[in-house]
Amino acid sequence: MAKRSQIQERKLVELEVEFKSLLLACLRECAQGRYGLFGQNDHVDVARKYLNWPQADRLKELAHEIKSFRLDFGQPNQTCERYLQLCSLRGANVPGEPKLAIAFLNDIEKS
Repeated sequence: MAKRSQIQERKLVELEVEFKSLLLACLRECAQGRYGLFGQNDHVDVARKYLNWPQADRLKELAHEIKSFRLDFGQPNQTCERYLQLCSLRGANVPGEPKLAIAFLNDIEKS
């Protein structure tokens, strides 16, 4: 294995460890009623002022970095992909963020 690949693999492992711990913490907080994790209200200008959540922003950055790294390795991170998919949901019939967080937490605990 080339040195560059080894470095990328270590970096990916570090990113995924940080992502997993931050995801669980944010999901628990969101499940208790905090909005802003999945960005359902990002389209509202006032929402960013009141729903400012730096950890959720960091989580989204990590998810995109992991997805980018995983494209090179050809193996997606299912948890990361699921999180990004939930972040893309929009519409009147989409459950609220706390409900999404509870369901996602339950899925993670089952697997």
